[in-house]
Amino acid sequence: MRDQFDWHIIDEEDTEMPPDSGDAPRRKRNWGGGFWLLAAVLFFLVIGGWGVTQYQLRQREAELQAQVQPLLDFEQEAFLAGDGDLFFSVQLDNPAWFSAQLRPENQAMYRAVGQISNAEAHGEEVWASVAWQEDGELRQRIAFFRWQNGRLLHVPTSNSYWGPTLREDTDWGQLSYAEIDQNWVQEIDQFTAETIAELCASGCLQDKLPLTLVLTPDYSQTAVPDRLNIPSPRLVALDADGRPASIFWEQLRGQIEAYLTPAVIRFAVPPPLTQNGQGMLNYERAAAQFMAEHPDITIEIVTLATSPKDLGQLALEFDGAAYQPTKSMLADGLIYDLTDYTNSDLDFDQSDFYEQIWQGAEWRDRLWMVPLAAQMPVMYYDKAAYEQAGMAQPSLRWTWAEMEQDVATIVAAQPEGSDLQWGFLDTGLDALFSYAYNWENSCSKRAAVLCQRPLQPQNVAAALDWYSQQAGQPAQMPDLAADREELLGPGSFALSSNWNASDQLFVLWNFQTARRKAAIWVDVPVNYEYQFLLVPLGVVPFPGSGRFDGISPLWVQGAFISQQSERPYAMWQWLKFLSYQAPTSRMIPARPSVAEDVGFWKFLPLPLGNAMRAAFPFARPVTIEDQTRLTWEQVTAVTSGKLSPAEAARKQLDTSWFGFPGTTP
Repeated sequence: MRDQFDWHIIDEEDTEMPPDSGDAPRRKRNWGGGFWLLAAVLFFLVIGGWGVTQYQLRQREAELQAQVQPLLDFEQEAFLAGDGDLFFSVQLDNPAWFSAQLRPENQAMYRAVGQISNAEAHGEEVWASVAWQEDGELRQRIAFFRWQNGRLLHVPTSNSYWGPTLREDTDWGQLSYAEIDQNWVQEIDQFTAETIAELCASGCLQDKLPLTLVLTPDYSQTAVPDRLNIPSPRLVALDADGRPASIFWEQLRGQIEAYLTPAVIRFAVPPPLTQNGQGMLNYERAAAQFMAEHPDITIEIVTLATSPKDLGQLALEFDGAAYQPTKSMLADGLIYDLTDYTNSDLDFDQSDFYEQIWQGAEWRDRLWMVPLAAQMPVMYYDKAAYEQAGMAQPSLRWTWAEMEQDVATIVAAQPEGSDLQWGFLDTGLDALFSYAYNWENSCSKRAAVLCQRPLQPQNVAAALDWYSQQAGQPAQMPDLAADREELLGPGSFALSSNWNASDQLFVLWNFQTARRKAAIWVDVPVNYEYQFLLVPLGVVPFPGSGRFDGISPLWVQGAFISQQSERPYAMWQWLKFLSYQAPTSRMIPARPSVAEDVGFWKFLPLPLGNAMRAAFPFARPVTIEDQTRLTWEQVTAVTSGKLSPAEAARKQLDTSWFGFPGTTP
């Protein structure tokens, strides 16, 4: 590299050196130009770095949006297809979150097909804004996602997003909120004060003030008397300017009005039972007593002439009803989730319920109705038929094999012209559920309810196979899924009437009681005396297996609150009161304390009481979910030869989700 340079040597003689004088002034260096040049360079470096950072952030945000939007699209496609299982498959398995997704305001976002407008990464979490159009207004809200095992899931919340809980004392009480909502405190305080002043100007319940208003970071509700919960505006909706949207103010006003003003609620009850003219409870008397204790709540009892085919209509027309909601009603979001009320109401003794009855009111680990009572059918048998066949009467711990042998022996022993046409009769699905629950039962607990799990297809297939074999044998048991003429006989008066399926079953039951046609049959306890007066009879629980006692199906009765009710807390007070009322029609009270007060178990007729006391510890509720897994449609498909038992067991009832047509698994 040295050869590239041209060296020039200066001779000393040719060079004049300046005089060396200490007094000579030194020349000042001029730094001005260099400083500004350096400042400019630094400025452009900072600006350039900031620009690069912003570009990277925008790029990262775009990447996050590109990751989150497909998941949201997947949810929305499943939602609009009415496929709830697919919809929830990309969400965290959390019962409270599951329930919240069924709320109308949450469904509205999916109906409007929301879009991810912003996304930020925070460790394993993604905080995103979802925007949509509704009622001519741009709305947006926060949504949380989390990477879990390499998979992005929609999750309920983030522990680091909301900040600590803060409280603000106000003229009307106290406002509790998360730190991130602090900017709206004054506005919410003023709105609440103005709403209270307006309501109280025309007469409000002053004794309910002061109150505590809580902006919650979730969708939880409360039954604490002086407290109102409302989800944070960030969960309900913000407007285009990032302020609480109109729907939030509507919800807040509605809650305050429901809290501070008298309530009028409409409550639908089923028609009286056909056999004895009685309902499950004396609702009119209960309402009069309740209103005397709660003068600020008016109960309007509406007794239906007939039960609607679609029970979902009740949830749209009434504040609540004394019916068990169906799975479709729950999946459509028509029913109010009662879990938070039961957990927060100190006057509601949750432990004072029979466990097997309580479980009949649950679905997806949430409570959807207040259990009031349960119907537990039993098996009756004709003593004379056993004596005529020379057989010992069945014991309280008999088996399915013993019952089948008894049926075959009794049928073979009948003389020509005998009234007995069948060995066994069940006009409902009780025997099928009992058989399915008992099939290959391995529960070693003292009560079957402690081993409860959803009804499996193999259990349903076993029950359908048993039914098809029994119904296919001459005189063993009638095939209730067969043609009416084949079942009732030519010329029967019922054939000329326009009867529906339930009417046919009632006529068949009437044939059984007028001139008994079956030696063993299934019926409800309230008919014991009537049956006993006709011909002497015995009572036993449902059969079991060689190792385990039989499992009796338990049909839980209760009452629900409609999601559209503007007075859910008043409805809750009413249903809580009903849970302490003694049912009629020999139904089992939901609360042991009520059963003890009225002497339910003590005053049963001895044969009936022995059978019911032996059966109840092993009774199992026919849950809301199980009612879709074993149906008459499956029975008909098997007995008609259209499907095998295994095929029919896999074919369940269509379930409507979010108000859209469902899909069949």
